[in-house]
Amino acid sequence: MLIASTVAELSAARQIGLRFIGLARNPTVDQSLREAGCEITVPSLAPVLEAARSL
Repeated sequence: MLIASTVAELSAARQIGLRFIGLARNPTVDQSLREAGCEITVPSLAPVLEAARSL
């Protein structure tokens, strides 16, 4: 899994078969990632860390 904030990183993750979480700290980044096909975005790493700790 790759957590990153650019469309280029999303494309790279897809090319090598990694799942992707978009780190969208502002609405512009969120919109660009979603327009590129990113299914999951988070505004900070807090929800990701919380989910990992619950495993």
